[in-house]
Amino acid sequence: MIQHEIVIKSLELIDIPILVDAFQKANWQKTASLFETYYQEQQQFERVIWFAYFEDQIAGYVTLKWKSQYEPFARQKIPEIMDLNVLPSFRKQGVGTTLLKAAEEKAAIQHDVVGLGVGLYAGFDGGYGQAQRLYVKRGYYPDGLGVTYGYKPTVPGAVYPLDDDLILWFTKKLK
Repeated sequence: MIQHEIVIKSLELIDIPILVDAFQKANWQKTASLFETYYQEQQQFERVIWFAYFEDQIAGYVTLKWKSQYEPFARQKIPEIMDLNVLPSFRKQGVGTTLLKAAEEKAAIQHDVVGLGVGLYAGFDGGYGQAQRLYVKRGYYPDGLGVTYGYKPTVPGAVYPLDDDLILWFTKKLK
């Protein structure tokens, strides 16, 4: 089996057009304004963002938000790994694992636990199915508080759209 080097870099402003273009080519709309916001938050020490190169091509990115919008994480000061995205042509090649490891290592400098949320559906592009499996494989466990919609707890019997805002939350002990 051939080993390919995955290079992880922190986001710089000059990287934004390259990221946008890479995701557009995969029919995945990631706007420049999204990455500009992430960059500003990185400059304000609210978030860290890394992106991965695989064979000199953008393969994906991940962010680590120091203060989660998810109330149980915020209350416990658990940083949140957010927005892990691996382009479809680079999946199952270690890119997601490498990005997660970078975020976990950074979180472990100051925290004993890290958290993340994952959507519930699988779709034409795989949806969240591969991510769910990756997180369990990497040692993440559900936080036991159930599913949220728009960061708010769901209510039994209520109806919610099956979309990106319907989330199950996980944590991982780092130390």
